[in-house]
Amino acid sequence: MTSEETPADVHRTTTRDAGAFCTATCLCGWRGPARRARSKARSDAAEHLRDTGPEARTES
Repeated sequence: MTSEETPADVHRTTTRDAGAFCTATCLCGWRGPARRARSKARSDAAEHLRDTGPEARTES
């Protein structure tokens, strides 16, 4: 992480539709599975953010 990045910048999630499926992604490179329900993709993203909470982050 550079001095200009904050932990919130490293883990910012979005969802994207691709046909009948929706996928959650994060700026850190994480990508969730393709889901038919947008709500499930959003849940995947929320779980990713919980898993990468302050105790899971490492700073150099």
